[in-house]
Amino acid sequence: MSDQTITGDRLWNEILKAIVYTMPGQLFPLIKEVYGKEYPPDTSIRLLNTEHSTCLDDPKNSPSSKLMDISLLVAGTDYYHIECQMDNDRLMVVRMISYDLHYAIEHCISGNCTDDESTLRFPHSVVLYPDQNRNLPDSLKCRVIFQDNSEHLYRIPTVKIQSYSLREIHRKHLTLFIPYLLLRLKPRITSKRHRLPKKELTEFMDDIIVILQQDLTNGYLTKQECSDYINLLTRASEHIFYHHPTYHKEVQRMTKPLIILPSMEIAQLKASLAEKDSQYKTALAEKDSEIAELRARLAELTPS
Repeated sequence: MSDQTITGDRLWNEILKAIVYTMPGQLFPLIKEVYGKEYPPDTSIRLLNTEHSTCLDDPKNSPSSKLMDISLLVAGTDYYHIECQMDNDRLMVVRMISYDLHYAIEHCISGNCTDDESTLRFPHSVVLYPDQNRNLPDSLKCRVIFQDNSEHLYRIPTVKIQSYSLREIHRKHLTLFIPYLLLRLKPRITSKRHRLPKKELTEFMDDIIVILQQDLTNGYLTKQECSDYINLLTRASEHIFYHHPTYHKEVQRMTKPLIILPSMEIAQLKASLAEKDSQYKTALAEKDSEIAELRARLAELTPS
């Protein structure tokens, strides 16, 4: 299915989900970056249900649901909620409160109905902003005033992907940012004064590929993960450069050598060899059958 069938900004959410569902360990550097917490590479990650019922909002209304982007349980104890947001929506913080409240009710409540007091623990949440926008906030904030007039400042950290240099991304192993990097070139595609030269795109892609190759060499990525990142990068390119195929062809030209990794080439050669071997054995069996039939016919015709 072409990514053009994924309308609007949905593609960027789907890229994040694809990374998390196929290589969840790639979230560890992001968690370290946002919360300063490190996990061993073999720490367990369990993806949780992202759909939550709204029946608790107002039981009189028809049942509905809220759909979060990413929710997960790390090490069996730590709950995280990640949203991918393209625009600077001022109501995003309100949606985050709603998401986190339902998340906490489903996963992070302690005590029961017979207790005098229950505890509702909100998850560690973060909002990723893949696109560049000078008005993006460093954090989302909402002051919540309870019925006893006590106040709490609900604050959610944000991560502005385009504010990170390639050097920072490489040093901090924030490889999950890579499929979004071409977005920083988007404003220059149609610019009359600062139009993107093909040479600059080539150099930018070369820098990205070097990062992936070094992470592969140093063991931060497997060959399959490296291939997956390249695939997501080319899908992002197809989407960004949809009306400018020359740019997309240049991205394809540069990523093609990496898409066919040595392990994939070996697998293809083994499959081809197995197919040829099977064809040879089938043809040999047919010839043996023909020879057996001829010998039987000859035996019938030869006088005893």
